[in-house]
Amino acid sequence: MSEDILKRAMEYRDRARTYFKNFEKERMKGNREKAGEALWGVVSCLINALALIVCGRPLPDHKEQRRFAREFILSTFEDGEELVKAYNNAEKFHANFYHAFLNGEEFEKIGADIVRLTERLDTTLVERLRKLQF
Repeated sequence: MSEDILKRAMEYRDRARTYFKNFEKERMKGNREKAGEALWGVVSCLINALALIVCGRPLPDHKEQRRFAREFILSTFEDGEELVKAYNNAEKFHANFYHAFLNGEEFEKIGADIVRLTERLDTTLVERLRKLQF
């Protein structure tokens, strides 16, 4: 695997970490729309980093990202169905940024599921990066 792909995957991970900090900051301020969009950004960056490693290229659009995410999650995790639901909820957060339809209780409930998804994706990404670097 080329060093360029590894470097780009690590850049996606770094961006995801920055977006997660933004999520926490906006959530604390009570700005659900911005917080949710930041958390969607975390998921998107981690999926794109994994796609670079698996496919050797970035995903060209949201439709491809959705397809890859679903296939990757289902084939990687025993609780893949639950994690796919969390991915779908991350897309809901993305839409909420534009339409502000989530109430506080729903935001917190699905937000916790999305955070668990990001933790699982990040752990998997780190494991795969380590294998490729050795």
